[in-house]
Formats: sequence, structure tokens, C-alpha cells
Amino acid sequence: MSPPARPAIAVTVGLLFLVIRRTVEPLLMLGVLLLSLAWSFGVITAVVGHLSVFSVMFMSLLVGLGIDYGIYLFLRYEEELRLGRTPRHALMTTAGHSGPGILFGALTAAGTFGVLMLAEFRGIQEFGFIAATAIVMAFVAMITVFPALLVMTRRRLPVVPATAPIGQNDAPWPRRLMRHRLVILVVAMALTVGALLALPAIRFDYNRLNLQAPGMESVIWERKIMESRRSGFAALATADSLAELRAKQGAFAALPGVSEVVSVLKLVPADQEAKIGVVHAFARLVVAFHVGDQSAVDRAAIQRALQMLRRRLEIAAAEAEGHTAETTLRSAHERTVALLARLASGDAQLASRLAHVQLLLRDDFIATLRKLQDNLAPRPVTVSELPPELTRKFIGASGRLLMLIYPGIDTWEREGAREFVRQLRSVDAAVTGSPVISYEASRMVEAAYLQGTFYAAGVVALLAAVMLRRSRDTLLALVPLGLATLWTIGLMHLLGLSFNLANVWGLPLVVGTSAEYGINVMLRYREQTAAGRTPFPRSAILAVALNGLTTMTGFGSLMVARHRGIFGLGLFLTIGAAAALAASLVLLPLLLMLFDRPAAGPAREQDGKESSCHRAVRSSSVG
Repeated sequence: MSPPARPAIAVTVGLLFLVIRRTVEPLLMLGVLLLSLAWSFGVITAVVGHLSVFSVMFMSLLVGLGIDYGIYLFLRYEEELRLGRTPRHALMTTAGHSGPGILFGALTAAGTFGVLMLAEFRGIQEFGFIAATAIVMAFVAMITVFPALLVMTRRRLPVVPATAPIGQNDAPWPRRLMRHRLVILVVAMALTVGALLALPAIRFDYNRLNLQAPGMESVIWERKIMESRRSGFAALATADSLAELRAKQGAFAALPGVSEVVSVLKLVPADQEAKIGVVHAFARLVVAFHVGDQSAVDRAAIQRALQMLRRRLEIAAAEAEGHTAETTLRSAHERTVALLARLASGDAQLASRLAHVQLLLRDDFIATLRKLQDNLAPRPVTVSELPPELTRKFIGASGRLLMLIYPGIDTWEREGAREFVRQLRSVDAAVTGSPVISYEASRMVEAAYLQGTFYAAGVVALLAAVMLRRSRDTLLALVPLGLATLWTIGLMHLLGLSFNLANVWGLPLVVGTSAEYGINVMLRYREQTAAGRTPFPRSAILAVALNGLTTMTGFGSLMVARHRGIFGLGLFLTIGAAAALAASLVLLPLLLMLFDRPAAGPAREQDGKESSCHRAVRSSSVG
């Protein structure tokens, strides 16, 4: 299990204990969630066979999303038990009334991930499939295994005594909303206008260096390298022959966006013919040159050289007066004067030491001269003569020749990468390497998630229309989707965040989460008003609120990472979940009470008749 998933599970279970005030049921819910995770791993192993850096994060998200279905089911089940239902009948009622909302939540969550399978980028396709599979498995486990465990547990625990219907204690919530309706509408309008004004300022940060953990040594050095108009990451191109290699290397090197091209040709001396001509020109002078045998020390020549050195040091010390080098120069001058004095005194030990040094210099000069004389007939160096230790980096087993093309512009930014790739492809359309792959991957990831957001919104809107079957209800239920997405983007600007390759895929998730909350509020509102009860029962509000908090916990667990990309993703999703919760629990109920009354009368009356029939049937069943 990924490290971010552990704190998410701990906080989620703590929230369940705090709100539900039970011990067994939260543990059962968590156990079922882990069971669904095991099922998901089985499907993933059979179909995909691995997890990637994209898909490994789904475990943290599943904790926040998969637990929702169990919370909706349990709180409605508990409400029915308090109304005096038997466990079996309470589950039937929960499935009949809350089941559609739970199903819609699972379909929207799975759909928002599933649309990512339409992307070109394989990593995103796999992530979409894995996350959608995990959501479906969580839903199946929560509507099959969890209800069975609840019934079995209820047989072994004392039955909760029936209390007054929950609806009698729910009146304060609508009254509070209506009492503060002006403030709520003004705040919502201000957030919406502010978000619309902030939209043009939102930008996409393509620089992957900005996603890394702060203070990483590799990032620091890469930035230092870029300051020298170079990068540590090179593009790659190949050639089938040395002639093609020379032509391509020359063309790449002439591009303004290239700082250097490295290939096997760098190991071969340049301008060999001209250099060989120079060697031939002075060869006849060197070949006849010999060093005579002279062992005696020429004191007079040494004294003349030292006298000249002394005068130069004296002049240099005078010129360096007041500088740090003055002390060193005067010390060297004093030593030269002392050495001249010893030569003048006829020091025998000094003469012996000078003779030994002279002999060593003579032997070294003779060895160097002979080496030069032995190489007066050079021939061109070819690639085939280079040792394999040097060439295997540039020559493949098939004989193809590799070129490393280093950018001279900042390829971490989108414009620089686009220009660099464009220039390289003007020479060789098959060029590849890290800058090219990163550019294409960034482009595909951005397009996939932005398109995925529109696809997700379309899928959610279609599901809502099919489930609600009324245009007004559908539009009102989708209010949290539109506003939560808009508010989230506006708050990003307020917090100084920007879209990047790590958080852009959170947009479809915000769409699905906000739609789930809105539809569940709408469905319960229709059920309650059709039955003539208070429109927003405590269990419904509590279920959505608790699901929002657990979802924020799952998303927020990503913020423990030092990686700035993952931290930013967790922050973005947490803001989105909070915005969805506010729009669904505060603004949507207020809009329903303000605008749904006039149009809902006849339909609500008919629904009320149907509900009365259902209640009569249920009463006879219980009896």
C-alpha cells in the first residue's frame, strides 16, 4: 500500500468513528473497502499486469471515493431502522430509495476515470482503466458484502430502539438556509464573478523541474547547467554511415537552438590532412636532429639566465607594490639573489645538484625527441581503429551511429521545447531523446485531461438527465458541478497555483465528485417533498457532508509528499472537494427551496400519492 494511503485510511476511520459513533460498522466498512481493493488488484493483474507512477495513486483516491457508497447506504439504513423497520426491510427501502443515488455516484466516478481511456498516452489509458475498475469494485462490494455484514452484525447486537422520525428534527436546516439566503447568494455570486475574472490569468506550467521536491541536488545542477546555455538531457539521432553522420552533425550544429552535437566523430581528430601536411613539412628538420653528450655544467650560462630572472622579478615586484602578489614576487627575487651568490662562491654541492638536474632534463628531452622522430610519417586515424571502450557509446550492434544533440535553449519551458523540436525535425523527422519525448508527452497529457474534463462533464450530464428525467431538476442538480469547478479554478489563482502535468487530471475528478453530491441531494429532496416530509433530512445532509470530508481526506493525504507535483495535486483536489461540498450542501438546497416550489406542485402531488401507496404496501409487509 502506498505511503499516502496509510494516513488517509487512519483519518477516514477516525472521521467515521467521530460522526457515526460506532465501533463495529466503520471497521466493517473499511474491511469491505480493502476487500474491493484486493478484487481490483486481481483485475489489474489480469488485464494490465503492473502499476505506473500515474496509476499507483489510485489507492489514496479510492480511500476517499470508495467509502462514499458505504456511507450513503449505512446512514440511510440507520434512518430506516430508527423508523421501526426490520433490518431486512430497512435494506430493501435503502436500496429502493438511496440505491439510484449510490449507483449514479459510482457511474460518474467510474465514467470520469473511464473517459481517460480515450487518450493517446498509454500511461493515462492505464490509469483511467485502473481507477475506474477500483471504483466499480468498491461499489459492488459496498452494495453486496457490506449489507450482508450489517444484517449479520445486527443479529448479534442490541437493536436500536425506535425514536421519533428523523424528519421531525430536521427543520432547522432549511430554516437556517432561508434565514441567511441573501448572504449565501451574495457570497456565491462574488465567488463566481471572482473566478470568472481569474480565468484569463490561469496558466499551464509545463516545466517539470517545478514539480520536483524543493532542494533536490539534481534540479539545482540542471538549472546551473542551463545557465551555461546547455542541458544535461540531449536529443538523439542516428545515421547509417560516416558520410551521413558528418552531414547530419553539421546540419544539427548549424541550428541556432543547438549548443553542441557529440558523436563518434568527436573521438577522431579534425583536419587530419592539414595536420599531416604540417608534420611532413618539419619532418626533414627533426629527423637529423641529435643531442650531444655534455655532462659538464655551464656556470656562465646559468648565471646569465639567473641574472635575467632576477631583473624580471625585481621589476614585477615593483609593479605589484600594494598587491597580494608582491610578497610572493619579492620572496622569489630574494631566493634568486641567494642562488646567484652561491654560484659565485663556487659551491661544489650546488654544482653537483645542477649537473644531476641537467642530466635528467637531457634524458627526458632525448626520449621525447625520439618519440617525435618515430611518428614523422603519420596516417589518418579512422573510426575503426578506435578502441571499443570509447566507441560502444556511439556505435550500436547493428552499426548505426548515434548523435547526442544538446539544446542551447531552455527546453523545460513549453515554447523552448517546441522550438527545439521544430528545429531538430527540420533536419531529421525521426529525432528522439528526452527533450522530444517530454515535449510530446506533455502535449498529449494536457490534451488528454482537458478533453477528459469535457467528456466527463458530458457523461455526467447525460447520466443526470437519464436519472432525473426533468430538465429543471437536471440543471439544478448540475449547479454544484459547474460552480465547484469554476470556484476551484478561481481559488487556484488566489493561492498562486497553476495547472501542471501533475494536477491537470484532477479536473475530471472534481467534475465527478461535485456531480455525485448534487444528484444525491436532488434525489433525496424529491423523495422527501413527494412524501410531504422536510426536504433535507439529517441523514442525507450528514451522508453528503461525511462523504465530502472522507474524500477530502483521501485527496489531502497526497499533501504529505515532498514532491511538489503530488502535493499540488492533493491541494487542488482538496479545494475542489470543499467547493463541491459547499455548492451541494449550502447553495443547491437554497436554490431548490427558492425556485423549485412553483413548478413542482403537480408533480409533487402525484409523487406524494405514489409514495402513500408505497407506504401502505410497506406497512402491510411489516405487519
